[in-house]
Amino acid sequence: MTWTILLVAAIFECLGAVSLKASDGFRDRVATGRFVVAMVLSMGLLSWSARTIPIGTAYAVWTGIGAVGTAGWGMWRLGESKSTARVACLAIIITGVVLLRATG
Repeated sequence: MTWTILLVAAIFECLGAVSLKASDGFRDRVATGRFVVAMVLSMGLLSWSARTIPIGTAYAVWTGIGAVGTAGWGMWRLGESKSTARVACLAIIITGVVLLRATG
């Protein structure tokens, strides 16, 4: 259950990062509100999961999933580079997250 909570926290982290981009420097109030809500939920859920999962592992998994999810969104929806090197680097992050989960 705790790992599921951490996954949800990471998804909210992705939503927060994408909303930050959409906020246009906090000029778009709706996107800014979405950013604030997503990050509060993300941090709250990260904190909750860190009661059971070691903080180093929880934080690494949270940031890894957040980075991959946000980069994936950028490639899919924002026209960011889909270069082989970039995708390979994201695959390395995913491998690290999986290995942390397997050994944690």
